[in-house]
Amino acid sequence: MFIFIAGMQRFFKIVFGFSLCLVFLFWCSGAAFGNAPVVHISAKPAWAGNLKPYNQRPSARTIERGFYYALIEQQLQVEKQADYNHVIREIVSETGIQNASQISVSFDPAYERLDFHDITVWRNGKPLNRLKASSFKVLADEQDLSNFIYQGSFSALCILDDIRKGDRIEYSYTITGRNPILNGRFCGDLYFQWGTPIAHHYIALIALSTRKLNFKTFNTVPKPLVTRDGGLTTYAYEGFQIPPAHDDNTQPSWYNERGLIQVSEFSTWADVVNWALSINPPSLNIKGELAARIAQLKKDAGNSKEKYFRAAVRTVQQEVRYMGIEIGEYSHRANNPEKVFKQRYGDCKDKSLLLVSMLKANGIDAQMVLVNADLNEHVEQYIPTAYAFNHAVVTANVNGKQVWVDATMDNQGGEGTDIYFPRYGKGLVLKAGNDALTTIPPSKNGMITCEDVYTIKDVKSPVLFTVTTVYSGDEADYVRGRLESSGINETEKNYLDYYSKIYNKIEARDSIQVKDDISKNILTTIETYKVGDFLKKDSASGKLNADLFANFINNQLPSITGRTKTPVALTYPYNAAYTIKVVLPGGWDISEDHDAINRDYYRYESNFTSAGDTLKLNYKLAFLKDNVPVNKLDEFRADVKKLNNTSLGYSFSYTPDKANRPSTINNTLVAFAVVVAFGLILLAVWLYQRETPGIVFAYGSTFVPIGGWLILVALGLAGTTLITASRIISVDYFSLHSWNLYHNTRYAFSFRILLVVEMLGNLVLMAYALFCLVLLLNKRDILPTFITGYFVFGFVFFLADYILAAGISSKLAGSALNPLIRSVIVAAIWIPYFRRSSRVQETFIVPHPPYNYSYEGPESPQA
Repeated sequence: MFIFIAGMQRFFKIVFGFSLCLVFLFWCSGAAFGNAPVVHISAKPAWAGNLKPYNQRPSARTIERGFYYALIEQQLQVEKQADYNHVIREIVSETGIQNASQISVSFDPAYERLDFHDITVWRNGKPLNRLKASSFKVLADEQDLSNFIYQGSFSALCILDDIRKGDRIEYSYTITGRNPILNGRFCGDLYFQWGTPIAHHYIALIALSTRKLNFKTFNTVPKPLVTRDGGLTTYAYEGFQIPPAHDDNTQPSWYNERGLIQVSEFSTWADVVNWALSINPPSLNIKGELAARIAQLKKDAGNSKEKYFRAAVRTVQQEVRYMGIEIGEYSHRANNPEKVFKQRYGDCKDKSLLLVSMLKANGIDAQMVLVNADLNEHVEQYIPTAYAFNHAVVTANVNGKQVWVDATMDNQGGEGTDIYFPRYGKGLVLKAGNDALTTIPPSKNGMITCEDVYTIKDVKSPVLFTVTTVYSGDEADYVRGRLESSGINETEKNYLDYYSKIYNKIEARDSIQVKDDISKNILTTIETYKVGDFLKKDSASGKLNADLFANFINNQLPSITGRTKTPVALTYPYNAAYTIKVVLPGGWDISEDHDAINRDYYRYESNFTSAGDTLKLNYKLAFLKDNVPVNKLDEFRADVKKLNNTSLGYSFSYTPDKANRPSTINNTLVAFAVVVAFGLILLAVWLYQRETPGIVFAYGSTFVPIGGWLILVALGLAGTTLITASRIISVDYFSLHSWNLYHNTRYAFSFRILLVVEMLGNLVLMAYALFCLVLLLNKRDILPTFITGYFVFGFVFFLADYILAAGISSKLAGSALNPLIRSVIVAAIWIPYFRRSSRVQETFIVPHPPYNYSYEGPESPQA
């Protein structure tokens, strides 16, 4: 049975009213009905046909929970308002004995009668009759009681004894009677797939041939066999070996993979509107206590429709608590507004009709609207039916502005028509002449802005931890209600319990401060804690370390396993900005970092900066749709892994006796670079001082000084030395953050190899350029050989850099491509020049050591 239920009730209401509902439940089960409903024993109805036996079992691989359905048979006789059900379960393991040894059938005694025809346990091919009226316990099964809805439904429960592995449990029953609120019209949703394997499934719908029924099927459903006999038409659906449906707890509420047959005698949405208006007309002649309240509201509002509108909304939301007594026809019929206001409780349709009546009483055009809080805009996929909706809201035209209101919400801030409305997507406005669903415009999104500040005074003192959170729009509405329900003491305890899972030594420094601007609908909470052992000392290095993680962002990311095969629900709409600040004496010296992910279903951004004594980690997260589609699951799973491994976390360390400055230096790589640099210096000195054997240098008029193109070479070598030195410093090869950039990803090792290769390559390139510059300025005879090697080394280094970068990402490869192309061009120009130029051969002729020099001409000194 489908009923109107309030989809937006907050959790805090469940705790507050549960005890009241239990008392009410016991009252209804006795006083309202007099005697408890009973289970009748009777023969199978004559109108129900018989099926041919089918004995093939499903594959053992598909059987779960230790049993399967050998048969599920459903025959629905529309004219007799009777539903015949025939079920056979087969137990295949001890687990199945636990899961399938009881029979439970739900029915509403307000208009339904339950008849059992048979309960047989088949063991070794022999029947054991277990049908006894005394075996049944009839219990109130109010599954929606926690949502403050009482339906008056009961369950007939039969717990079978002596069930063994291999038994077949066969039972059949008929439920007769339908909700009179539909005035004889038929609507129903028939599922052709359950959560357990079904060997044989049969559904038959029997109705007069003159009855106009509309059908729509979803997912995999057999084609119907339509037969006509004696003025009746039978629509039969039969299937075999139907696999179980697996719902994922992360899938959106509107998603359904199960085979479904929707049946409705309503042909258009206009039919649904007319039916709903006939059972829920607004009250126009209001009297009693409600009339007095309306008069007072009019007086207080004066001529302002906006003030009256908001006062009426607050009256219904705040003074009339949510509680639904939905027995029989009141599953869809609202109670009289005067009665609802007097008793000060009602369900969504009660409160909505009350609000509509109050607004109309002051000349504001208002209507009830039927929506589906689970399907949202996806309700348009269904054919017109009274069962398409599970919630009722209100729309009103206030001074020319169309406003949407959920009367079951409370603690809503804002003034006038500035009121948040949930994203129900589509709704059916109950207005005469309306024949279509209406698209409901989305409300302005609320936002959460949270700032965590860690203030480190010194090594010994606890860290002052302050959390300031600002909520706006619907986020403020929700938190306001949660605080009102839980109270400050319970809220403080819950918050402290949460942070205790992160920090072992934490205690509240002060009570939570709450600042609530109702008119602007902005609520701010301020929490203050003291955290001990925030900085943890490394026994080997003696440094103090701290790890930060954006739990606030991480908590909003849904978990996706490799087995997830359905869309994954997102908290939509959601918009949050989160900042972590660390205030540390001595200041910071870090490289700014930025990360961003832009998908069509969510957006993420982070920025790491520092200024003075404050480190600031900024995060932003927004969900742009209500789900991650199936074809994007791998992408989203990889994104979440990357965020958790690299972007959401931040670590730092510092040594107090060293200027109190946090260390972000990769000391191992620095030491390695120093050793390499010292080795290069020794190698350069050794190469320069090597004796040139068999060469006697004669200085004279044939000497050619440095000039021409060689000046450009000298400038190029000097520029390369300076630019490469600058690059080594600016690129952060020695930063721990750079070293851990791809930590816990498959590129971690490759990226670290790339860092080492780039650092060493640039170090050698800088030293090599400086060495060649010295040789050039001293006109050494070995320059042509070494500068040729310099150009070759440049090409090899940039080629290796490009290959390594391309193996990690296209972005890194793009940045490495230009230096490679430049090295090729430079080598192609200057290597031939230094090998063939006569000026080079005449200029670079000075050998080593100096005693090989000889002088000619009149200016030559005497030997």
